[in-house]
Amino acid sequence: MGSPKILLLKMSALGDVVHTLPTLETLRANHPNAHIAWMIEERFQCLIEGHPALDEIIPVNTKRWRREIDSNSIREIFKIFRQIRKRKFDIVLDLHGLIKSGVISYASGASRRVGFSTANCKEAISSLFNNNKAPRINPDCHVVSANLQVLQTAIPCANLRYDFILPQSTSADEKINRFIQSHTQLLNNPVVAVNPGAGFESKRWSLEKFSALADGLTTQLGLSVLLTWGPGEEKMVQQIAETMKQNCWIAPPTTIVESIALYRRMAFFVGNDSGPLHLSAALGIPSLALFGPTNPARNGPFGAHTQTEFKRLTCSFCWKRTCPLGTNECMNSIAVEDVLARAEKMLPSNLSPQPQTS
Repeated sequence: MGSPKILLLKMSALGDVVHTLPTLETLRANHPNAHIAWMIEERFQCLIEGHPALDEIIPVNTKRWRREIDSNSIREIFKIFRQIRKRKFDIVLDLHGLIKSGVISYASGASRRVGFSTANCKEAISSLFNNNKAPRINPDCHVVSANLQVLQTAIPCANLRYDFILPQSTSADEKINRFIQSHTQLLNNPVVAVNPGAGFESKRWSLEKFSALADGLTTQLGLSVLLTWGPGEEKMVQQIAETMKQNCWIAPPTTIVESIALYRRMAFFVGNDSGPLHLSAALGIPSLALFGPTNPARNGPFGAHTQTEFKRLTCSFCWKRTCPLGTNECMNSIAVEDVLARAEKMLPSNLSPQPQTS
C-alpha cells in the first residue's frame, strides 16, 4: 500500500494515549506517505496537537455521549460516524478493545479493521467488530509492545520506534518559570515530584505514607519535594503538606501541557499508577511507580529509567476500581522504607544524596 489512509483509535486515558505514541512514530517511520488520523477524547487532544507524525485529529466526547443520551448526543454520534465514513480509511487500528471502539471501527467502513484478539480485549464482544486480529498477546507484555503487535498485524513495520514526542508550549514554560522563580528555595536541591493521585481509589497509596515518604526524600536523600496534583486532588496534597515534618512545595494548578512543562524540570518522580507517572516516564525522568491492582509488567512506566514497587499477593492485579476485599492490601503492603531504599538506588549518579543534618 503506497499511501494508505489509517485511523488510530485510542481515545483515553492520559497514560494510554502516551503509551500509543510509539505506535504513531513507528507507523510514520515505516510508511512516510500514509495519511494518519487519530480519534481521541477532546480533553486529551492537546497531547497530540502539532505532532509531526500526525496528519489529522478527530476529537470526540464519548464521556458526554454516555452521560447525556439525548437527541443532541445522538446527532453528534451520527455526525462522527458520517465523518469517518466519508474519509474512506483503508485501515483502522482499534487499540482499545472496547465495545465503543469496536462500533466506531465498524462504522468507519474500512476494509481492514484490526484489533486485539478476543482474549486480549477488555470487552470481548468488541472483537466481533474487527475483521483482523492480532495473535494472542501474553498478559505480561507491556501495552506499548502490545499496541505495536496490533500495528504489525495491520501493516508491516520493519523499524520499530519507541519515541515519545510530547507537546511544548511557550506559555506553559513561562507559567512554570514564574512559579519556580517565586519559589527559589525549591531549587536548592534536586527536585522530586511526589504525586499521590490516581484514577481510582484502589490504585492510591495512603496519604500518611506519602507524607512519611516525602519527609524521607528530604532528610535521607537531600531532595526538594514538590507535591503535584490534578483535578480534584488539591486537598490530598494539602493534607500531605500539613502532616509533613519537613518543608515542601505544592505545585500550582496546571493543564496537561503545563504539567508536561513542570515535569521536564524534575530530577525524579514518585507516584501511583497515573497519567502524571506516564508523562514523567515519557519525558525520560527517572520515575518510581507504586502499583497494586494493576499489573506493572503490562501498565507500568515504560523505559530503563523507571522502576515499580509492589507486593504480589494471591489477589494481585484484580483491576478493580475498589478493593473487592475492602482492605486495599496490595497498596497498603508497600512500606515507606522499601520505597525510599529503591529511590536511593535509582537516583542518577550526578544527584548524589546529601542527607540533611538535624
